[in-house]
Amino acid sequence: MTDRIAEFLRDSQGFVGQEATDVPQGAEVADWLTIRRFCAALGDPNLLYKDPSSGVSTKYNSMIAPPTFVAAIRTPTAGAAYVQKNYGVTKITRQASMEWVDIIRVGDRLISGLEVTGVGPGHPRNGRGTAHVESRATYRNSYGGLLGTATGISAMIPFRQGEEMISDRDIHEYSDEEIANIEEGIEAEPPPRGKLLRYWDEVNLGEKLPQLVKGPLNLSDMMAWTVAEQKTMPLGSPVYNDLKNMPGRTRTNPSTNWPFWDADQEFEDILSCRDAGFSAPFSRGMHVVCLAGQVLTHWMGDDGFLRAFDVDLPNHFLYGDTMWLSGEVTDKYKEKVGNEVYYAVAARLNGTNQLGETVAVGSAVVYLPSPGHPVALPIPH
Repeated sequence: MTDRIAEFLRDSQGFVGQEATDVPQGAEVADWLTIRRFCAALGDPNLLYKDPSSGVSTKYNSMIAPPTFVAAIRTPTAGAAYVQKNYGVTKITRQASMEWVDIIRVGDRLISGLEVTGVGPGHPRNGRGTAHVESRATYRNSYGGLLGTATGISAMIPFRQGEEMISDRDIHEYSDEEIANIEEGIEAEPPPRGKLLRYWDEVNLGEKLPQLVKGPLNLSDMMAWTVAEQKTMPLGSPVYNDLKNMPGRTRTNPSTNWPFWDADQEFEDILSCRDAGFSAPFSRGMHVVCLAGQVLTHWMGDDGFLRAFDVDLPNHFLYGDTMWLSGEVTDKYKEKVGNEVYYAVAARLNGTNQLGETVAVGSAVVYLPSPGHPVALPIPH
């Protein structure tokens, strides 16, 4: 296993500083349907992101996309040399950070770039050495205006059939008590704050953000996210042609023995997920990251602006799992950016599954209006 990681790291050094071609651009236009599908994949009911007539009556004079929609433009999930050769590793998103300077309006044409910014040894996992690939995405509209940036870390974890599984936990079967707990959590969810202003002056340290319940995760949820990411997804014979140029993603389908099965489809498949080292299908990391972002947009209201967001993914969100997402205000302060003063709130985020395991942990900064001081956009940069 150590030799595999060392070989991957050697082969990947030449990718640092280069455009990442292994992750294609997704959405090229922030059209109504694409934004709606993104919200559907998150279970986000905020009308600002779904209803053009609702958006027109806001200060934006337009329906806008949720800030995490940048993941539908391009995910910061580059793998360096991963697709070039079958190294016997599974690629998993371990961390993502996003920073925004402006909103995305419905109808905006979108441009992105993605660069590999670093490659190195990762944290050992169950005695196995791992590798990390860091990448940075930049998002602009068709006028060249910067929308924001995102960075991510892809972990390369050694796994081949016959080796210790990355996760050997089976699909969770819920007791009556657990089902009642999930029902209680869903029924207690508050609606999005929406047009009701949340002023910075009214926020208190230790204030709780709304708790949201996601799950139990099912196949429809997972497939909806692949649609939300908007990446091109060849089917049929084009897969064969694509995989000839991507040996690192080429697998043999365990059901049919067809030797041109894309590793990127192992996430959702009940059988081939085992070839990735999982006993149960597992969610894509950026899905969990964007689910966590909804806690912030739910709380801040339509006039708030999510400035920065950072999420670590220490555990996996598996098929059948339920995740409770929550947060808490940890600080409030004024921040000067260029000649503008912004009223900032820092928050801590946490996502826990039905077993009490931490699936996501992170932090965020939100800019809120103060009486007489709306959030001025774009943020100077």
